[in-house]
Amino acid sequence: MDREQMLEELSEFYEGYLADIRNEAERMRDTGMPRLTEELFAIFEQTGDRGAYEKVYFQRRKYLAVFGLKAILDRQPADIRRLEEIISEICSEECWAVPAHVNRSEDREWRIYIDLFAAETAQALSEIVSVLEGEISETIRARVKEEVSRRVFMPFVKSVPPYSSWEYGTSNWCAVCGGAAGSAAMYLLEKDSEIQKRILERICHSLTEYYLKGFAEDGTCMEGLGYFTYGMTYFTGFADQLLRFSSGRMDLFRNRKLESIAAFQAKCYFPSGNTVSFSDGFRRDTFRAGLACYLAMKFPRAGIPPVARASGLNDDPNYRWMALYQTLIWTKQYLDRLRKGEILPPKENTARQVILPAAQWTICSSRSGAGMAAKGGHNGESHNHNDVGSFLYLIGEDLLLTDLGSGEYTRDYFSDKRYEHLCCRSLGHNVPLIDGGEQLCGKEYGCSGFFADGNGRTRIRFEKAYGNPKLKSLTRTLDWDAENGTLMVEDVFEIPDDLCSVRENLVTQRKPEISGNRIWIRGSRRACRITVDIPDADICCIPESFLNHKGIREDVFLIQWEVTGTGEDGKARSRFMAEECRFDESPSAERHPSV
Repeated sequence: MDREQMLEELSEFYEGYLADIRNEAERMRDTGMPRLTEELFAIFEQTGDRGAYEKVYFQRRKYLAVFGLKAILDRQPADIRRLEEIISEICSEECWAVPAHVNRSEDREWRIYIDLFAAETAQALSEIVSVLEGEISETIRARVKEEVSRRVFMPFVKSVPPYSSWEYGTSNWCAVCGGAAGSAAMYLLEKDSEIQKRILERICHSLTEYYLKGFAEDGTCMEGLGYFTYGMTYFTGFADQLLRFSSGRMDLFRNRKLESIAAFQAKCYFPSGNTVSFSDGFRRDTFRAGLACYLAMKFPRAGIPPVARASGLNDDPNYRWMALYQTLIWTKQYLDRLRKGEILPPKENTARQVILPAAQWTICSSRSGAGMAAKGGHNGESHNHNDVGSFLYLIGEDLLLTDLGSGEYTRDYFSDKRYEHLCCRSLGHNVPLIDGGEQLCGKEYGCSGFFADGNGRTRIRFEKAYGNPKLKSLTRTLDWDAENGTLMVEDVFEIPDDLCSVRENLVTQRKPEISGNRIWIRGSRRACRITVDIPDADICCIPESFLNHKGIREDVFLIQWEVTGTGEDGKARSRFMAEECRFDESPSAERHPSV
């Protein structure tokens, strides 16, 4: 994208963002915040449903975010008075953590626990009253300091490291809890006080020695693209604030992996705006414009995804303050520097095959608008799905062979029942069934060989993912045509005579049409034809469903056929090809040309 186009698209987004802040503030000005009640809190304990309480909790955080942004943007007394009322109400909440993260039956101190959302709340309140210092009342500022100290600073400082598993963890929790608490400490505590120094020292250690080590050496966030955004929002926010706070002495950006980490995000976007949805990811994720702009200013290799996929004010149902405020200030900084010619837009990645060798991911696109992504890895990853060897296939905006991504977050979803959810088990991924069995969960069940040549070929060996001693080897080769987006898949199974069944399994959310050895899948605009290299294949379609991240039930269709026969080498081979076809090409369309 050239400079003028980037200026135009990003400016249009930014002006729309400012308008949304002002419009939402006017709409919400005379409405009261919903109440958090004991009845709502108890629902999770009784049923495992997180949604009822969290819907109200995050609606309250929306009030804080909207009026915090509006007050900073326009500095109007009426906005500041309304903001003070909101802050006072949030400071009066019984618990800043959510029910899913505390245990009232076993922990008498459950009201004081630093989870993701308690830390986010502390950071938001601290930043808002500090940015508006001199305009917001000293009474409110003192109340914020008192509550943040009681709920976050003192419990953390008094604890023996690690405070909780997140302090020495490698997931997004480490960055969010630590980065938010550290940011609040720089805003509210006396500079260079003993308590502030202890907090910052522990958090810097946590982020550099644990959080950043959770990324693969190639920069991949194994938890999924959305968790890259979540964790890096708070890591980057804290690191930037620390750099300025210490006058350049404390620079977390010097870590050698950060340039690769910063470049990861843009690699996960196809030109259509669809995203790689591995692990608990999303099929059409959004990105934080502020974070992307900051990383692009900081690291030459960090790209900016398609601006049309930038997250607006209301795209995050949790209304995370730090990300929303970064979009307000860092997007403007980037635009100002771009206008002055101080920076150039990131170079577009024109490679038709992006390889992330440490994570064992490959992401391909074509000149025709099609895309494919495949992965090796193992089944013990953070936010794991049993998906070693799986792939997805899309044409334009239509995801035709899908990776379902994240399911609804409930108590069961993060328990030993996780793999009863279709989106997490291997049955919900484009991988075979062996003797009727699926892949198993655990780091030992993974890929034993991964190769990608940069010209469209990927080879994955993954028999170990099944834990079935009868399966001697399973190698999947995916050949990608970067011109027309045709994908050829060959699976080679080394099997003894007593292995009963090898069955291919493909996943789509569009009801397919099947005739002989051909399968047609139509999206909203584009369509594909899959040809199975077994003329008399008995292909069936099995309807399923799953609850998506928002708790909405979606249709899923499993396309399956038996792999029969072995060659002289004792190996069975299965080949199928996916390619774009005319939208009206299918048996039903031939019978009914108006389709």
